[in-house]
Amino acid sequence: MSDWKVVYRDHLDCDRTSRSVPSKEAALNQAKCLYLQKRAEIYKIEGPDGAFLPREEVMRWLSVNRR
Repeated sequence: MSDWKVVYRDHLDCDRTSRSVPSKEAALNQAKCLYLQKRAEIYKIEGPDGAFLPREEVMRWLSVNRR
């Protein structure tokens, strides 16, 4: 099982890392919830073996999958 985490800044201007989730899709949905419900600023999504999704790619996905 691989671990994916969202790196973000919360509404109190504190840098945070989310709990790990098992897939990239779950991490994208977690980022969506953080962005829309918690008003967090998403930095990136980190995955296994140094894999990551940069902010631009995450925000592009969020704009397409807002609902």
